[in-house]
Amino acid sequence: MTIVNEITRHFSDYPVFTHRDLRLYFSNKRIKSSNLTRILSYMKSNGDLYSLKKSVYTFKKNDMVSGFAYTPFYYGLLSALTLRDLWIQNSRPEILTIKKIRSNRTTIFDDPKDVIFVHHMPTRYFFGFDIINYGVLKLPVSDPEKTLIDLFYYKVKLPPQNYDGLLRSIEIKKVHKYLKVYDKHTSKSVLNFVKKYKLLADSGKLSNPY
Repeated sequence: MTIVNEITRHFSDYPVFTHRDLRLYFSNKRIKSSNLTRILSYMKSNGDLYSLKKSVYTFKKNDMVSGFAYTPFYYGLLSALTLRDLWIQNSRPEILTIKKIRSNRTTIFDDPKDVIFVHHMPTRYFFGFDIINYGVLKLPVSDPEKTLIDLFYYKVKLPPQNYDGLLRSIEIKKVHKYLKVYDKHTSKSVLNFVKKYKLLADSGKLSNPY
């Protein structure tokens, strides 16, 4: 079995893998790191392998594997609304990670048109997500309550009607529970918004503002 075939066989089911993963896997075969780098470049040039960021690769040209390059992470903000069918618009992946990042906007697959958004999340706020099925992938996605709070925390402003599905999905008790760890400004902003618009959403009067 060639090294290319062995890489494909072992790592093709992984959402992502790193250069370090390869070095560990082939450590008993004493393959030089530089040789592995050349093999990866060859596989990329053939279109068999894709790059998400430096030293992170995937066999799946699927935008939704991009979050796994920033583990631990979850999908949130507008992408959570899309993944949970809480609005009808599509959105680019928005990744929330406790890792430090250099830029909120980055490209994947070496394609300047293929953009994702990555946000640093303080560790104390890294909660409020669960796993949903997305094709063959299992994705961590913020629940409705955390999605709402994150939208305020990251100052994402939408027309009120765009919150319709989200507001109908939230549990007020869980919102209060989550907000206990947040600053007073964020907590007050979220609760005032819920007080103003949740009843309208629950009664079906928020989705159409006209």
